[in-house]
Amino acid sequence: MKIKTKFGMAIQVLCILCLVGTTLFILICWNKIPKEIPSHYNMAGEADAMSGKGFLFFPLIMNWLMFLGISVLEQFPQAWNTGVKITRQNRERVYRTLYHMIVCLKLSVVLIFSFLTVWHGAYLPFWFFPVSMAAAFGPMVFFMIRLWRVK
Repeated sequence: MKIKTKFGMAIQVLCILCLVGTTLFILICWNKIPKEIPSHYNMAGEADAMSGKGFLFFPLIMNWLMFLGISVLEQFPQAWNTGVKITRQNRERVYRTLYHMIVCLKLSVVLIFSFLTVWHGAYLPFWFFPVSMAAAFGPMVFFMIRLWRVK
């Protein structure tokens, strides 16, 4: 059964490029980063906690760990909660749909954490919360509808 596709591999490449780019940004721009950076934002998007710039390694490492953890999960489709009954006839379609959902969600996580790692402003942009929610929940809704259709 072949569930990996060119689309999935392209998303994987985008994730890796984003992670490497974020890591390089931190390393190359280290001396230009302020000594104190926001480490937490409230719901209004205002920084309400500050930390030393060494804190930047926390979201960066978390981003890499989540990427690797989701990548390991991708390798075990039998562990996925499909939400539909798996038969011989629908097995490949269901797993391929869920694989696409997982890689899209992985890209969303990587993009959100990469943005939070490189953003050092006192305020988050007004669009950050709605865009990050759409990036997190949009693929789930889209692929759950597709999953319901392919079952």
